[in-house]
Amino acid sequence: MGCDSEDSSLYEYEEPSEDEANFRQTLLERIGDIQATGSFATGNVLDSCPIPGICVDGGEPIALPLSEEAAQNLASKSDKAPFGKHRRTLVDETVRKTLQIGADRISFQNPQWDGFVHKLVQRVVHELGVPPAPRGSNVRAELYKHLLYEPGAMFKPHKDTEKNPGMFGTLVICLPSEHTGGAVCLQHGKDSLQLSTAETSAYDSYYLAWYADVTHEIKPVQTGYRWALAYNLIIDYDDSRLSASVLDSQIQSLVQVLSHWETLQYPPDFLVYPLDHQYTLRNLRLSSLKGLDYQRARCLADSCDRHGKFSLFLAQLDKYKRWPNDEDGKFNMTRRTYLQHVCSLEGFELSPLETDIDRTSLLDSINYEREPDFRGGGEYMGNQHEDMEETYSDMVIFPMSNQRNITSMTMLIMVV
Repeated sequence: MGCDSEDSSLYEYEEPSEDEANFRQTLLERIGDIQATGSFATGNVLDSCPIPGICVDGGEPIALPLSEEAAQNLASKSDKAPFGKHRRTLVDETVRKTLQIGADRISFQNPQWDGFVHKLVQRVVHELGVPPAPRGSNVRAELYKHLLYEPGAMFKPHKDTEKNPGMFGTLVICLPSEHTGGAVCLQHGKDSLQLSTAETSAYDSYYLAWYADVTHEIKPVQTGYRWALAYNLIIDYDDSRLSASVLDSQIQSLVQVLSHWETLQYPPDFLVYPLDHQYTLRNLRLSSLKGLDYQRARCLADSCDRHGKFSLFLAQLDKYKRWPNDEDGKFNMTRRTYLQHVCSLEGFELSPLETDIDRTSLLDSINYEREPDFRGGGEYMGNQHEDMEETYSDMVIFPMSNQRNITSMTMLIMVV
């Protein structure tokens, strides 16, 4: 990742001293040394899957593999699936062409089904690298809807909405229903993965799971029917019940780096480290972080605790641009990079203030070559067009010296 070249002129700042530059590089390397074992997405054929005995609206259980007649009957009872765009819910078959039935209309006759799903969730948790928790019951799958893909059905690239507090991902179980096409293409950053359910669809079930902020696309179904159950993956434990999953040597190494921080002639007030995944504000807490984000934040938080003189916080980092909508607009651009929604590790917002930061506060670069998270403006306002606006939003963690909590960042953080 790399910051765009515009950032070099955002603020007046002094280059860090050699000692501070070495400290920053060492801290970045130590955080980078922390690795997780999971992936952003996973999927495979289910070697053993019970027949769920699915009933719709209290009717008879649907036999598997799904027959043409049964598929058409399901289609007649289904609704067109919508999708979210910004804060609106739309139905547009050029973007999403899928049929759905809500969870409130579905029941399972096989008493073994819920236990099977619970065991599958534990497998998925391991493969995604979800943070460990005491007992296996703290991560659960909540049925969201049944999805039926007829020939021509598809869903263009999108991300799942975090529909419930604690939702961090999606689990899909494709049931035996012969089809071709319908592959799922997943992308997170520079990593990509394609999962195909078609090859074994005649008699086998297939599971797929991914984190909620992973971009994914359902390719068009060519023949047959792709029939799936979609579940929300939800984590519902407090951070106080978590156990550290990183090696003690990594924590001790970070403690030594924090001690170096204290010895700098002009120590920075704080240093911002961007997270890989995206999060809603209601899920901005340590226990809701995903995969590698969690491992690194957990290790850094433990290091701050062990050192005793530092604390770790979470926040939203926004880069904002505004310029006149005319030929010379880009030469009259206003830019801000600022922190807001600073939270404790438990998710409590500590300050509603916005605090501008310069590039020296950013420990690692952010990819600003991507599409902005918000783009607006340009509408005609009577005698001229309104200004254009773009905002990039990223979630970050940042350690801060406890001695500086009151005076740093223009009183942004208060001692708690």
